[in-house]
Amino acid sequence: MMRNWNHLAMATLLLPLISVNPVLGQSRSEPVSRAAMYQQGQDGLIEMFLDHATAELNLTEEQRSGLEVALRETMDRRGELARRQAQVAREIREALSDPATQDDEFRRLSGEIISAKRREVELAEWQDSRLLEVLTPRQTLRFMLMQQQLAQRIEEIRRQRSGEGRQRR
Repeated sequence: MMRNWNHLAMATLLLPLISVNPVLGQSRSEPVSRAAMYQQGQDGLIEMFLDHATAELNLTEEQRSGLEVALRETMDRRGELARRQAQVAREIREALSDPATQDDEFRRLSGEIISAKRREVELAEWQDSRLLEVLTPRQTLRFMLMQQQLAQRIEEIRRQRSGEGRQRR
């Protein structure tokens, strides 16, 4: 099972690279948008994860289809949240670098951070309810553990890579 997680974790880490390289099998003369390349990479990752979940959880076709819809909706919502969080982070850096920034702006940005944390919790609750519509309670908990294990494996790989990067310097 660890081998499957390693492949999926590596693919997840490579997604940003997929989005900046030509799509395999596509002529270089055909323009490809970054969004299209990213979407193709994301679709591949979803398929890999669904294959793994189908085997681990013994999903029916109906459950697999419902899980795919839930995952895609969750990813879309996470993407929106991540874009907003990145925007707030830029605003915070700008505010901190400008000595003329007023306290009201810092208060507003603090509120934005708290709001984003609330939205993260709401998104997790929303995903959990969507999973329970598709999976049995047992499958839902196992799926949540699978997601957690994948996230931990990705973090381990990132730490290893950042450690390697520092050693090469």
